[in-house]
Amino acid sequence: MNKSASRSLFLTLLALGGTSATAWADDAIVVTATRTARSVDDTLAPVTVITREDIERLQPATLPDLLVGQPGVDLVANGGFGKNTSVFLRGTNSNQTLVLIDGVRVGSATTGAAALQYIPPEQIDRIEIVRGPRAGLYGADAIGGVIHIFTRRGQGDPRFNFTGSVGSDTTRAGSVGLSGSSGGTRYAVQAAYFGTEGYNVQLDGATTPFGFTPDEPDDDGYRNGSVGGSLSHRFNSGLELGVNALRAAGQTEYDGVPNETDFVQQVLGAYAAMPVLAGWFSRLSVNESRDDSDNLFNDEVQTLFDSQRRQMTWQNDVSIGEAQLLTLGVDYVSDEVVSTTEFAETERDNVGYFIQDQIRLGRHDIVGSLRYDDNDAYGENTTGGLTWGVDLSDAARVTASYGRAFRAPTFNELFFPDVGFFAGNPDLAPEESENLELGIQMRTGPARVQASVFRNTIDDLIVFDSGAGTVGNIESARVVGLETGIELNAADWRLYGAVTVLDHENRDTGADLPRRANESARIELDRSWGALSMGGTVIAQGRRYDDAANTVELPGYGLVNFRAGLEIADGWSVQGRIDNVFDKQYSLADTYLQPGRAAYVSVNYRTP
Repeated sequence: MNKSASRSLFLTLLALGGTSATAWADDAIVVTATRTARSVDDTLAPVTVITREDIERLQPATLPDLLVGQPGVDLVANGGFGKNTSVFLRGTNSNQTLVLIDGVRVGSATTGAAALQYIPPEQIDRIEIVRGPRAGLYGADAIGGVIHIFTRRGQGDPRFNFTGSVGSDTTRAGSVGLSGSSGGTRYAVQAAYFGTEGYNVQLDGATTPFGFTPDEPDDDGYRNGSVGGSLSHRFNSGLELGVNALRAAGQTEYDGVPNETDFVQQVLGAYAAMPVLAGWFSRLSVNESRDDSDNLFNDEVQTLFDSQRRQMTWQNDVSIGEAQLLTLGVDYVSDEVVSTTEFAETERDNVGYFIQDQIRLGRHDIVGSLRYDDNDAYGENTTGGLTWGVDLSDAARVTASYGRAFRAPTFNELFFPDVGFFAGNPDLAPEESENLELGIQMRTGPARVQASVFRNTIDDLIVFDSGAGTVGNIESARVVGLETGIELNAADWRLYGAVTVLDHENRDTGADLPRRANESARIELDRSWGALSMGGTVIAQGRRYDDAANTVELPGYGLVNFRAGLEIADGWSVQGRIDNVFDKQYSLADTYLQPGRAAYVSVNYRTP
């Protein structure tokens, strides 16, 4: 299918579907868009919510399985399970999306990206994807938006869960957990394991601009063991104290030198929250995240890059009457890198002060934010945003917004030592962006609809200059987009659809930005008959270029995934799925193969 026909198809889907970009749950409460709890219906930002119920229905093996094709979300993976995965939110670079776990900033300080492929779905309670700049609240890196992952929490009577599964490529997985609450105490603990022998993810001896790929025809496996938990208690005074933890560790294999990575992803947190006065609520949290990668060749360590990030946040929410909520806070973040590579600097600190005002005036909502950051590695930056929404009726609202954001240069970009073909540039300026957006939200009976158009201009884009052997700032890049989708729940049917169309370019060269599709769509259809349920997901994406010069084009693709479930006894169920039903062969990165047809079956127990 040529480019013109492909784009016509996606625009036709838009016109026929009238589709939205948001998976709304009936009573979903989201906190990421404003750092305060608001229902999805009351949130002005475009947000997608993936619930625990969605995760159990979709039966994903990995977190990227849940995210691919969601509104504005594009993923590129160098192969299958556990392989390097980059997220392009609204066409921005993979390091221009902020990823949080339980409010904690995660990711590598050296590359700037979060290892989404290592976060087990079994540990996740829900995911909030907020699209558009959020630097006015969160500081650096939230140019494309924020992906916020919430781990499991306890509530109600004790509940036990168990899952065991097997599948293609000698895949074995299982999880077990307990959660609940008693009085003012809530608790949850979950342990999980996933392992697969995998397949050979890279073409052997293929020609690339950098030479030939390694000739290693072995299977590239992946193993991940994780444990997570939380404990909190609310006293009669209103004071709540809590702790939470998540650790995922394992090994992933690939081709080349090195050909194996031992990884650790870890988040630790503690908080205290309480009402100070009537209408004034305060929360103090102290957290730490780790992103460790030990890279080996034939079991011998070649390099290691370990990031440790310590964070502290003090946030205060003050109600002014019934129609205004003022949020004020301060963030402190300290990054430290431990590596076999001798960086010129290995630590940096950032202090950020933020304020947000949410006002309701009749049919109108106004949300404004402002933030000041001071980083000892790259200086000061002021960002913010303003969003206005007006209710056209009880079922429809239009919004308009403007936002500024920035991305902090990584340790690699600033301080990487000169190794002959690459060196960091300590004089880099942060990338800065301006985003303009219009949106509409509608809810009619069982259907919820949302659509957004946006234009995001990114100045001082950081790119690699092969002639100079280092990175520098260029003028700008531009992304214009339309995202739209629908969720419809009627009787025993559920339909969810999302379509994204982008036009993106490096304004210095006129070339498309690499590795992101111009069009993508995700359609889910599920039906239940009492104890039996069946469903399918269709994912389609247009062509993309693998390189900045647009010389290597990767064709678009379409996938069909099938799933089914059967409740066999009280609390017990059997589920099965077939991914890539028609065994489509496709690549998201040049020379790397995505999984072919694969089947999986699981036995599950949930306390009734």
